[in-house]
Amino acid sequence: MKKILLSLGIIAVVAVGAVGATRSFFSDTETSTGNTFTAGAIDLKIDSTQHYNGNVCAWDAGLTNPGTDKTGAWVWKGESQYPVPGLYCDGSWAETDLGITNKFFNFGDIKPGDEGENTISIHVLNNDAYVCAAVSSLTDLEKGQTEPEASVDSTTGTNEGELSQTMLWKVWNDNGLVNGNGAPIQGAVAGDNIYQDGEKILTEGNPKNGMLSVYDSTTETGPLLATNTGYIGVAWSLPSTSGNETQTDSLTGDISFNVVQSRNNSAFKCSDLLPH
Repeated sequence: MKKILLSLGIIAVVAVGAVGATRSFFSDTETSTGNTFTAGAIDLKIDSTQHYNGNVCAWDAGLTNPGTDKTGAWVWKGESQYPVPGLYCDGSWAETDLGITNKFFNFGDIKPGDEGENTISIHVLNNDAYVCAAVSSLTDLEKGQTEPEASVDSTTGTNEGELSQTMLWKVWNDNGLVNGNGAPIQGAVAGDNIYQDGEKILTEGNPKNGMLSVYDSTTETGPLLATNTGYIGVAWSLPSTSGNETQTDSLTGDISFNVVQSRNNSAFKCSDLLPH
């Protein structure tokens, strides 16, 4: 009987030892906190430098605006008699989001022989992007007829003006590169306001509605890099051969810019933005 009891005692001790061993496993914990996905952003900014008959709409920081505490204004500067140097102008502005006050062209008294040009600078912040420009809602108003116009123009309808048939436009990538993304053109500087032979022409001739592929998969430029500035030159003229048929006529329209991400979007075309 003693031997049996002793054996049971030994079994009990072993069992206690086994329970104690399950509490001594090695362990560790690693935690990654605050995991976040944040969508990227594309922010388009536009600035403009306007020229008219050789004069430039430039910022003059020393001017005092009557009746206000603000100093500085955009005024015409240059040697041409028209537009009159020193008068206020509104076709130039610093980098900004476009609004209803930003008009690339706002002229009320153009004459045959007048010409001008705007250099539009495009800034895409944060991410590389494709850039599209669109001209829309062109309206060619007759706005009545003076006697000289009536003698040569038989169209009298509201939207039967002749400026869209008479004015000449040229829009190009003013980046100083052959075909937009080739070798540098000798003597050309990006954004120099001058069309250089070899720079990519986006459209020319009479003004018309349409979508312009500034940077997309169909151009040789590829997307506009967020670290670069894109330049578009827009030159216009009312030829000196124009006659009385354009007297009092007006041409209005909208100019808009769209940017679309280029990453994961290699086949994008500006024409994709048109209604289908």
